Parts: sequence; structure tokens; C-alpha cells
Amino acid sequence: MKFPVLFLCAATSLKLAAQTEQLSVFDLSFEQLLNMEVVAPGKFSQPLDSAPGVTTVISREEIQSLGATSLLEVLEQAPGVLMMGSFFYPQNLAVIRGLQLTHSNNEVLLLINGRPVRDSFTGGQNFAIYTAFPIQSLERIEIVRGPGSVLYGSNAFSGVINLVTRSQDNAESVYVAAGNLGSREMQIQGGMESGEGYINGAARFYQDDGWQFKAKDNSGLDGSFAAEQQNHALMLQGQWQGWRASAVNLVSEQAFWGSVSSWSGPPQEDRTVRSRRSILELGRSWELASQLRLDTDISYNASRFSHYNYRANSDNVLFEALLDYDLLDQGRWLFGGTAWHQRVNTEPGLAKAPIPAFSRTWYSLYGQYQTTNSNALNWSLGAQYNKVPDVNANYELRAGLIYTLSAKSGIKLDYGGAFRAAYGVETHFNLIVCCDAEGNNTGGLRGNPQLEPEQITTFNLQYFHTGEDSRHTLTLFHSDLSNLVSRLRAADRVLDFVNAGDLEAYGTELEGKWLFEQGQINYSYSYQHNESGELENYTLMPNHMLKWSLIYAIGQDWRLGLQHSWISAFHANQIRNPNTQSYNPEPSSYHQLRLKLARKLTWLQQSTELTLSVSNMLDEDIYQPEIAGRNINSHPMRSGVRVNMGLNIGW
Repeated sequence: MKFPVLFLCAATSLKLAAQTEQLSVFDLSFEQLLNMEVVAPGKFSQPLDSAPGVTTVISREEIQSLGATSLLEVLEQAPGVLMMGSFFYPQNLAVIRGLQLTHSNNEVLLLINGRPVRDSFTGGQNFAIYTAFPIQSLERIEIVRGPGSVLYGSNAFSGVINLVTRSQDNAESVYVAAGNLGSREMQIQGGMESGEGYINGAARFYQDDGWQFKAKDNSGLDGSFAAEQQNHALMLQGQWQGWRASAVNLVSEQAFWGSVSSWSGPPQEDRTVRSRRSILELGRSWELASQLRLDTDISYNASRFSHYNYRANSDNVLFEALLDYDLLDQGRWLFGGTAWHQRVNTEPGLAKAPIPAFSRTWYSLYGQYQTTNSNALNWSLGAQYNKVPDVNANYELRAGLIYTLSAKSGIKLDYGGAFRAAYGVETHFNLIVCCDAEGNNTGGLRGNPQLEPEQITTFNLQYFHTGEDSRHTLTLFHSDLSNLVSRLRAADRVLDFVNAGDLEAYGTELEGKWLFEQGQINYSYSYQHNESGELENYTLMPNHMLKWSLIYAIGQDWRLGLQHSWISAFHANQIRNPNTQSYNPEPSSYHQLRLKLARKLTWLQQSTELTLSVSNMLDEDIYQPEIAGRNINSHPMRSGVRVNMGLNIGW
């Protein structure tokens, strides 16, 4: 019954649009939109067709038109990307190509305007970014599927997500919205510019009373709680005479199940998980000679994470220097180095502090050459040297070819290596549970400073075709993962972190878009399969994802956005843990249908807009595997239908 409903929605939308006066929704030309300039694949701005690697761009028009209320919902549009979380880290995971190994998001590296966002506690405690970030400040999102460690270091493992904010934009706006489940939101942005520079600012507040999370726990007991949340953000950025600076503060506080999947323990009203991510960045570009530039950057990243058991603090100072030699139509050299100083400590709550205070510094050196001529064949080659304390240095390589078949099509072949070094939770965690009647340990978790970095090598083969009004790509990928970090019970009954795992993954990705004067249609299909030894679908992630979206201008005053995703079923937790208890519904395939209808209010200011947004229109019950402890089979993943009315006033 669901597929007919989806096609009926799309058909009705197109029919309505065809009967009305039509208007272009784009600020840029079709050529600019289909072959956008991107930065993340090569660390300098270049057209999508000539950039190495496999990259998808979500434009400002798509962000504003498709009804997402958070960065998490925006990223759900992307090919090969699945957004999820765990009972411990709600809304914390961007899973690219099915490579989800823990409930920390440390297989994906997040960038803000090309600068890494770092956390040395878990390496991937990112839910404050996914839920609090002010998405109306975004110009575009660049998503690189595949390794990026040669340019960016640790975590650029399965992919890189670059959040590019609007610059030199003095447009000011206020957006307010409210909806069911007690949701209320406000976003404010504005800026000013002069001949020597600019400054922009954005703020966001979002709160709701929560949807009902109902499940049986690891003892088979029923329980529920309202998954309420509160998020707020403040961002300032600017440039002046070659200097650039930014400040970002993102805070998310969410009700959660707890540190384990059990209803016993503290009262549910006391179970809140809180994250604050703060970033201060200062950079300067120095023109040393014609086509020779030195780019320097220093940033401070603070992470504050807490729940009822303990509080964790991570302070990170990152320095990077990049020498960029542009040979114009011949090629481009990049040489750089980084230093990342980390300090981590924990404070007790109901439990004792699990990680003693420590500090350490990671170093890297990297270089890359990329040809940029007009010949049919272009290539790139890069390498990075990385040194993490207590373990041997590692090297990562990258190589790529782009062969132009015609003015509109070509083939990309690239190889990339990447690594994910162990973080404080894995290297320094020390929580021993003692003792039984005979004085023996009954359990616990112990870190290992000698953990080698996890490593991945990936081959991508892509065919792309960019026409006058459409772009289509077909990608094949194959990845081999090694040195995976896992847990092994020692003789004293304590779980130790060890390197003890390999994984093979491969798949296919098809994506494209059509543009027309009144809007656009996007589509993607992705398939992935992975196996570790004799265990197939080891990561438990869905094998298939089918997504499409429609943006349509209806006359001069109306705009319609419709986005649909079909996700095949997750795989059973019993693959990883045969003792998993099947207390809750098994995760099944599901649909996510989102609608946004916007009406320009011409009787007010020309840029004033009234919006209606509806997510999970089919009111699906969506379950996922319980990936944190794997003691039970599943738990709820998302709320049911959500409706929001909003008003956007710009001047």
C-alpha cells in the first residue's frame, strides 16, 4: 500500500505544478549546479568532474527546500549515508557505505569549512553537531565517500563530510517554527561586509518534549520514556585582510535510555546525556610568491560530555601549515604538516572516573600532486606520514586517474588508504568491577595504549556523465579493513581492547539529478555487502538504500519539496552475539517520506515565507539493532509523524 501512496504524492505534485505559472528556483546556472566547485576532495576549489574521489554535494537550495530540521535530517538525503544512533549516543552516527563498527562516529571525519572537528575522548561523539548545527547558515555540504586520511588524518576512514557555511553574505533572516511533540525552534543569521572583509553570525535554538521510546530491556522488562531534547548553537566567522577567524559553540542535551539497556538504576527523569562541542579557529594565508601560498591555522576544540555515571573532558589544540604551489594549467603541489595536542580527563558521577588524566601529541606530514591540465588524462598522487605515541608510525597512500571520454563524460579510478587511531576511551579506560566472594574480578573494561591504528584501503571506479541539464554517476567500490579494534576477555575476567579483526566490503552506487527551470529531481541507489571471516553482513547495516527527491516551484509564490528514502532491513544482532535476546521487534525495512510546502507572503516583505514541514509522513515504526551492548536484539530508532509550521523573515 505504501508504494502507491508515494507515487500518488509525486504524481499529484507534478500535476499541480504543471497547471500553474512556473518560476526558476535556482540562483546559479545549471552548469554551476551540476559541476559545482568542491574543496574537500583535494583541499582546493575545483569542479566536481575534475576532483579526485567520489563526492556528492548537497546545495543550499536542497537544504532549504526539502524540509529537514537538523543536519542529521539533511544528511539522510545523501547517497550511501545512513543516519542513526544508539541507546547511549542518540542521533550520533553518520554511517557511510555500511561501515559502522562502534556507536562512536569515528569512521567519519567532520569538517567545518575544511577544518577538522576533533574529539580525543571517543573520536566520534558528534550528536551535538548533528542536532544543534544551524543549517540555514550552510552554503553546501560536500560528502566524500571513501578514504581521505592522506589529506586529513585520523577518522577520514569511510568518508569526509565538509560543512561549508555562507560567506560574504549580508542577508539577514529570522526563522521561527513550532509543531507537535512540543517542538519549537528559532534560527537567526546575519552579517556585514566591507571592501576588506566580512563577518557573519548564526544562532539556533531547538527543543521538543520527545517521542515515546518503548522497549524491553536486557532482563525482558518493559519500560518507556519521552525522548526529549534541547539543542542550541552560536556561530561567528569572518575574514579581514588575509586573516580568518571563527567561533562555534554547539550544545545538545537529550533524554536517553542509560549507560546500559536496562530500566533498573537511576530514575528515568535523571537520565540525560549532554554534549558541548566548542571550536575557536584563527588562520592566515600568506602570498609568498606568484602562485605560491602558505596557509597556517591554529584551532582549539573542546568537548564536554556527561551523563549520570561520569563527566568526560577533551581539550584539543590543532596546528596545521600548508604550502600550496599552483602551477596553473599544469598541476598543483600541496605540502603540509599537523600537530594535534590532546588532553583528556574524567570526573566521577554515580560511578568513579573511568579514565585518569593524560595528554599526548599526534603528528603528521603529507604531500600531494594533482595535474590540472586540459588533456584527456589527469592523475594525482599523495602520501601521509603519521606518528601516534606508543605505537609505530604508519603511512597512507593515495593515487587517482581521471580519463575524459568526451566533453560531458569520463571515468575516475582511485586508490586510497586511511587510518583511525585509537582514542582515550580505548587506550586509557580503566574500570575494573570487583569482586566476587573469592576476591576475583567480575568484569570491567581496560584500555590499551599499544593499540595500532585501524586501517582501510579502498578502490573506487566511477563513470560520470554531465549534460546540459542532468548529471549521473555509477560507482563501484571495494574496501579492505584491518587491525580493527575489538574487545577480548582476559584471564582476570576484564575486557581488554585489542587489535583483532579484518573486514571486506564492496558495493555499487548510482546517483543523479535532473534540473529544469521550475526545480529538480534527485535519485540514488546504493548497495553494500561486508563480511569478516565467515560472518557475512558483519556491520549489521542495511544492504540497500533507494532515495529520491523532488523540488518544484509552483507559480511565483509556492515551492514544494518531497523527499523519500527506502532502507532495507538491518541484519540481526545474533550475527555478532549469538546470546542476544530477541525481546523487541526485529528491525525491518522502512520508508521515510518528508514533505515541505512553502508559501511566499507577498503582502509582507518579499523574502517572507510561511512553511509546512512533515517528516515520517507514513508514521512508520522504525527499529534498529542494539549496537552498544548487543544484549538485546533491537530498540526504537525514530519518532512517528512530525509536523512543523514555520515563518522565515528575511531582509
